[in-house]
Amino acid sequence: MKLYTKTICPKCMWVKSELQRAGLQVDVVNIEHDEQAKQKVLDAGFLSVPVFEFEGQLIGDVNEIISKIELVAQ
Repeated sequence: MKLYTKTICPKCMWVKSELQRAGLQVDVVNIEHDEQAKQKVLDAGFLSVPVFEFEGQLIGDVNEIISKIELVAQ
C-alpha cells in the first residue's frame, strides 16, 4: 500500500490520520519531491492528491480510500 501526497493537503492529512487510527503502515510518497511518483499519478488521470495505491489499483476518491483502509483494518 502506498499513499501519494503533497506537503499542504488537508485531505492527505485526513487519510494519514485514518491510517494511523487503523494501525496501518503504508509508504507515503510526497509527489512534490518525487518526479516519477508525480508522473505515475498524472498518467493515471489524477490531478490532485491524495491517491492511494491498493493491490495495484490507484484510488483518488477520499471516501473510497477511507473504505479501503477500514476494510484492510478489519
